[in-house]
Amino acid sequence: MLTVVQAATIVVALGFGTVGVWTIVTGRVVFPWLRRSVRRPVVWGVGTLVMAVALAAAPALTFTVFVPLLMVGVAVVGFAQVSRPRNGS
Repeated sequence: MLTVVQAATIVVALGFGTVGVWTIVTGRVVFPWLRRSVRRPVVWGVGTLVMAVALAAAPALTFTVFVPLLMVGVAVVGFAQVSRPRNGS
């Protein structure tokens, strides 16, 4: 039986995964308020996918694997927002 926390984690993981795939495919961030701050949308999408995988696999992963995987996703998302754009603009 799913608990409320597990159900919420599944919903968040599906949301992150959907947004990540959409961003990678289209090259644009789905959320309008983030479009100006994200300088590398595809990298941002990859970061959200890594976070989605970490959240989806959380029940099967140990803490020492889950937390670093989640933090890698957060770091990639952060990198996509502070790095220089690829096209030089």
